[in-house]
Formats: sequence, structure tokens, C-alpha cells
Amino acid sequence: MDYCQKCGNKNDEDAEYCNKCGNYLNKPSSFEKNIEEAAEELGRKAEEFGKRIEKKAKELTQTDEEKAQSTLKHCSDCEVDLNYDAKFCWKCGKEIE
Repeated sequence: MDYCQKCGNKNDEDAEYCNKCGNYLNKPSSFEKNIEEAAEELGRKAEEFGKRIEKKAKELTQTDEEKAQSTLKHCSDCEVDLNYDAKFCWKCGKEIE
């Protein structure tokens, strides 16, 4: 079934004009259909790719957070906990090696 673009009426597939309003039923050619199908497929693949990228980014972020928590440093002078990337102690100012 084909629908009229003007009034929305259902028409038989072989109809060239709408049987309700007389509008010409402009049917896409097979070339246009192929382009439309290819565009839809490309859209689906792009969406899947985007989801994979999001998932990978989330995994990398979680890995960095876990790494930061597991590699805490301690100041050798005042023994406070330091961030893994600290170059100086936040409490006594000693340079961390």
C-alpha cells in the first residue's frame, strides 16, 4: 500500500494517482530507494560506532580512577596520604620523589 503525500489516503501499490484526492503519487525510483537504504544503514552503523566509543571512553575513565585509588603515596616526613600524582606534600611541603 502507498499513502498519498497530500491527504494520507491508502492507495494500491500500482496506483499512480490518489483515489481520494487525485494527487499524483510520486513514488521514489529504485535508485532513490537504494540511496535511502544506504543512508539508513550508514546511520545505524554510525550510532553503533558512537556507542562503542562511549563505552570505551567510560572504560578508560574508570581505569584511570581505579589507578589513582590504588597508587596513593605517603609523605615520608609527616606520613599523610597524597594523591598519586602529587609532587609535594600538601601538609608539610616536602618534595615527593
